[in-house]
Amino acid sequence: MQRMIKTLAGIVLTGMLVACAGTSGPSKQELILGTWQGDFAGQSIVLTYGESEISVDAFGVAFPYEWVDADTIKLDAMGQEVISTVEFVSNDEMIQRSAQGQQTLRRVAP
Repeated sequence: MQRMIKTLAGIVLTGMLVACAGTSGPSKQELILGTWQGDFAGQSIVLTYGESEISVDAFGVAFPYEWVDADTIKLDAMGQEVISTVEFVSNDEMIQRSAQGQQTLRRVAP
């Protein structure tokens, strides 16, 4: 009887570990949503990422963007196309790399 309980406990623990390992965090498409601050050409700028648009509130403008694949966005900035690879160091720190350079952005608390 005790052996059967140990075997059952082992099966339950294994099942729990597999379930935890299979649980993934939010996707990049979900993580990018919200307000971010970064330094661009020496100026601090706040950007708000929606599902398909990036707003630059200080300038009263917004630019459409779309996901090219799971790691890359394409932005149309006033007729100039910018393609950036998006990496999340944490839920609150994002790095974008493009032909124009690398930008580190930090999430702004709501």
